[in-house]
Amino acid sequence: MNIFFQSKKYYLIIIKYLIFTCILFFSASLNAQYGKKETDSLETLLTARNLDDNEFYLTCKKLTNAYLITNTEKSLEYARMGLRFAEKKNSPYLIAEFYYNIGNSFFYSNEIDSALYYYEQSFIMQKKAEKNETENKEELDFLKLRLFRSKGMINDISGKYDIGLENYYKALEIAEKNKELDEAVALYYSMANIYIKMSNYLKAETYFIKGEKLSRELNDSIAIADAFLGLCSISGINNDYKKALEYGEEASRILLALLDAPAEKLMIANQQLTDVWLKISDYNKALDYAKKTVKYAQETGIKSYMASALFTLSSCYLKQGKYIESEETAFQALKTDSSDIYINSILYGNIALSNIYRGNSAKSVEYFGKTTNAIRLYSNKNYQLSLSEMEVKYETEKKELKIMALEEEKHLMKWLWIATGVVLFLALTAALSLWRSTLQKRRISEQQRLIAEQQIKQLEQEKRLVATQAVLDGETRERARLARDLHDGLGSMLTGVKLNILEMKKGAMLKYEDVERFDKALGLLDNSVYEMRRVAHHLMPDSLSRFGLRTAVSDFCSNLNSVRFAYYGDESRLEPKLEVMIYRSIHELVNNAMKHAKANKIIVQIMQEKDRIAFTVQDDGCGFDSSVAAQGMGLQNIRTRIASYNGILNIDSKAGEGTEVNVELRIEG
Repeated sequence: MNIFFQSKKYYLIIIKYLIFTCILFFSASLNAQYGKKETDSLETLLTARNLDDNEFYLTCKKLTNAYLITNTEKSLEYARMGLRFAEKKNSPYLIAEFYYNIGNSFFYSNEIDSALYYYEQSFIMQKKAEKNETENKEELDFLKLRLFRSKGMINDISGKYDIGLENYYKALEIAEKNKELDEAVALYYSMANIYIKMSNYLKAETYFIKGEKLSRELNDSIAIADAFLGLCSISGINNDYKKALEYGEEASRILLALLDAPAEKLMIANQQLTDVWLKISDYNKALDYAKKTVKYAQETGIKSYMASALFTLSSCYLKQGKYIESEETAFQALKTDSSDIYINSILYGNIALSNIYRGNSAKSVEYFGKTTNAIRLYSNKNYQLSLSEMEVKYETEKKELKIMALEEEKHLMKWLWIATGVVLFLALTAALSLWRSTLQKRRISEQQRLIAEQQIKQLEQEKRLVATQAVLDGETRERARLARDLHDGLGSMLTGVKLNILEMKKGAMLKYEDVERFDKALGLLDNSVYEMRRVAHHLMPDSLSRFGLRTAVSDFCSNLNSVRFAYYGDESRLEPKLEVMIYRSIHELVNNAMKHAKANKIIVQIMQEKDRIAFTVQDDGCGFDSSVAAQGMGLQNIRTRIASYNGILNIDSKAGEGTEVNVELRIEG
């Protein structure tokens, strides 16, 4: 089973291509009328000495748009030429117009910061132009509409969805006021696509339906097909495959009825229908649509489209059990375009699964590793930045705490040491009690194992598992009890200490400096309470029993900036004991990676299906020889826990190359 292919991220890839085609067609509308001869003619005209101001302005604008996609450097050159002309004429509207064109040139050369800067400059000049009563109000409004739309597009691409929606709404208000209906349709679809990314599918559906209705009034068949493609994506995400098929087939029918239907749209329609048929397990129909997807992708001549179509075809072959064809198609996709990291991870996964089914374990392990590395590339820079900031913050706080401690007076330090001593004593008592409890259970388990050796092998295994389960149950109960004792008992004691200190303060004549030190001591006491609660939480997190494994592990990982967590598949609750076992194992592995392996980056992944659950902990630490050094107490405890559930544990580690621990467990029905 390809868990990545089943993710709703597949539909978001399709949404990305829908957005890309919208941008492409918007650009094409600016320069479709300009061929090679036309641009040469315009360039020749620009050198003529007898051009009047209006002709010069229009020629610069036409050349800027003509080269917008094919040659952004030339587009920028003519936009700047127009800007110099506008500044010379001291026309705020023309200056705003060419600032906007310069922004477009930077946008299509993928220099987003520069594009935003020039859009803002265009806004400033547009506002100045509005104060001039001689300017054309409709032209100014249309420029403002384009500026809001362009900024919204950049916000959308950058993941700033709330700001993107705000800009799209402003553009839509102008479009509706001035009856710019084709612009309104495009904005409806842009807003719908943002709502899909925000998982607000009801809102997205509303805007697609609005766009479809308005497109019918305009008799725009391609825009109607766009609405059905968007509705098909939403139905697919919501697992309403009947509706998804209806929408996808209607979009395909509309496009095929056109003489000049864009190949990009036909590719997306067939790609969406492929995925729906895969979801309902009709792999033959899925394969037919996947082959059509590749055909239309070839017609576009766009490498990213071709790679997307090929990974769809590769997944179809995998579902049909045609593992050689799946692998060959995946390699073809990677060769065509490997710029999309997420698609690469799917392709690597297809190659790995194809080799698993064919019994080629070495190659499957190699490409599962590439899958993990592809996912890791998403946020390496963010991890490094967060880690550096956290280290600086930690060192600063540690120095400040040391200075505060040295400045405390003896009578305040006495209460601080009492509170600290209580915390340490209870922590030591908890650790000793847990150790003794675990040791006791292990002795019982060992005695049961010796008795079981005299019986048949199957009975021996069953008793060992029962004993191990008893140890784990006891450990779980003990952790829960200690967590409650720490929280309820120690919490009350520390609160009492704080109240006593406050009472002392009321009856004492203290100088200003003493009061300040007194308050600092209270702050340290509050920190001790926080630390006690943190220890209690790690002994047995409340979120595990209340909300389940995903939430508990996510909370744990989110508190550690060097740890990244991902969860795939089914999110239904497991047996409580199994959830505790998995949580403690991950907790132990992450702590080992940070404490012993000195890891800078750790990846935790959980993958759950109906009848099994697997988890992986991978780090970039110092590593070790797994055949020699993998017998420590921590890892042995994890082996015991996994074995108690008949699970499989594999450790892949080499000195200096990091460590990867993979665990797979069956889920009993």
